[in-house]
Amino acid sequence: MWLDGRIVPAGQALLGADDPGVRWGLGLFETMRASGGRVPLLDRHLRRLLGSAAALELAPFPDEAAIRNAVAATLSAFGDGPAWVRLTATPRPTLLIEAGPLAGDVQLNVPGRSFAQSLLGAWVPGNRIAEHKTLSYAAWRLAQLRAQAAGADHALLLDRDGRLGEAAVGNVFCALADGEVVTAPADGLLPGIARAIGLAATGAGERAAGEAEWRAAREVVVVNAVRGATAVTAVDGAAVGDGAPGPLARALAGALAAAAGGTA
Repeated sequence: MWLDGRIVPAGQALLGADDPGVRWGLGLFETMRASGGRVPLLDRHLRRLLGSAAALELAPFPDEAAIRNAVAATLSAFGDGPAWVRLTATPRPTLLIEAGPLAGDVQLNVPGRSFAQSLLGAWVPGNRIAEHKTLSYAAWRLAQLRAQAAGADHALLLDRDGRLGEAAVGNVFCALADGEVVTAPADGLLPGIARAIGLAATGAGERAAGEAEWRAAREVVVVNAVRGATAVTAVDGAAVGDGAPGPLARALAGALAAAAGGTA
């Protein structure tokens, strides 16, 4: 684990009580996938992180060179195996980099399977702060914990009219009954790295599917930059399509694997 200029044991990576990230949740984070001692999508992650820091006027903030050096040093200490990497930065400025091994079942080129629970009113279009990956993350974390307590793998966040926005831990693509592929616009939700790759690969339309549409969809797929594409095979106990990963899930998995530079 890297904290402000050096590798330290996790138990010694301490942030001060006066750090804006601790006191107010004022800061940003990125969760990334590494292999072979590098983060293939690092440029995309840093572009989003630094863009958010500028938009939210978070200053002083760690600069790009310092972040790149810290990520490299952390992965050098970790090794070459598949890893998740979390970057946390606050306007103290504090820079914290963590890395850990990926679970053995996380393969980008093969779509996973999952169950989901829908949460009405959990997506609020127009909430601009939700378009940045801030440390004020309680709403998304609580949504995910609520879904897991109900036996689901993902929480699908709906607006008050039941339109599908995103998942608690990723963006969502739908192949609707008529074959149209859509993902919600980045309006009160995070413009994910995997979402951008998926848009380019599938030509999906950016609109929020209504409740009747997404519940009748052929496929619902959650994407994020660490776990890749995961087919949602049931929502609220009802099967999605034929209950198995379909062509959209496979296309998204392939695109994410290619963007990461391989099939691992």
